[in-house]
Amino acid sequence: MTISSKLKRLAASVDTYGFAYIIERARAPHNQIGSLPCMRKRQELYAGMSVAERAAELKRLFMCGTGRRLDLSNPKTFDEKMQWLKLYGESDLRARLIDKVVAREWVAEKVGEKYVVPMHGVWDSFDEIDFDTLPDRFALKCNHGAGYNIIVHDKSNLDLADAKVKVDGWMSENYAYGQMMELQYEHIAPKVFAEEYMENAGGDIYDYKIYCYDGEPLYTQFLCDRATGLRMAYFDNEWNKQTFRYSQHALITENIERPDNFDEMLDVARALSEGWPFVRVDLYRLDDGTVKFGEMTFIPAGGMIDWVPASTDLLLGEGIELPLGKAGR
Repeated sequence: MTISSKLKRLAASVDTYGFAYIIERARAPHNQIGSLPCMRKRQELYAGMSVAERAAELKRLFMCGTGRRLDLSNPKTFDEKMQWLKLYGESDLRARLIDKVVAREWVAEKVGEKYVVPMHGVWDSFDEIDFDTLPDRFALKCNHGAGYNIIVHDKSNLDLADAKVKVDGWMSENYAYGQMMELQYEHIAPKVFAEEYMENAGGDIYDYKIYCYDGEPLYTQFLCDRATGLRMAYFDNEWNKQTFRYSQHALITENIERPDNFDEMLDVARALSEGWPFVRVDLYRLDDGTVKFGEMTFIPAGGMIDWVPASTDLLLGEGIELPLGKAGR
């Protein structure tokens, strides 16, 4: 993340939670930041807001996080339309598909069980997990937010006390009430689950995040080097590299080969994205060509992306057709 992006996020956090945020955050372990008293107080406030109050708060957060005014009555850019969808895009099906446990059954029905990463178990709390029954390598995740994961490369080296602190903190949070007000997570019942460990040669895993507009893929965001410094590149459906990216991540400059089963990946994305104005279908591809479903991302990066170049915001927003009449309901 660039210094500019970090300062914007810090300013947004202070403006949202108050100056107590700086003091409390400095004293708290990183994995307990979500449990800070000032953040808890703000989350209680968000929970009781009307739609109109939430719209006003989103405008304030958007200005703090991006330095730009948010137009919800006539949104044009990608980031603006993501904020609109936070407020007015709610549906029972969207809530199901955001839930990283519940979505699996729907994905299996739509495209087949072979695309679903096998699970080792799902629990209501960390204390319910019997780690003796889990394999030596697995991924431990929560279903109700982003960034809630612990990749276990060797179970014998897993610090259970530290893992418990992290998972208990995550399970106590409502991700919807964070500093970007991601309301799509509001009604998801928290679960912790373990799924099959995946990696490619060298320990990396390749993400193919496919931007879909009403069932039609337009661009694929390719990610690599998570462990050493995340890099990205966007490609169109003909695998022509694009020049845009997030400001905080380096652009991949070397040649990236088009996967030999890229058409299969696009077909999966088409099937899963049909009927949604916008959704990013996140897939993994392993070295043997196996394709696995990651998640349905309805609001990438909270819809507060610092695009490079800035014109990308309008470019990616143009294809999203919103049911604007719904905002008046």
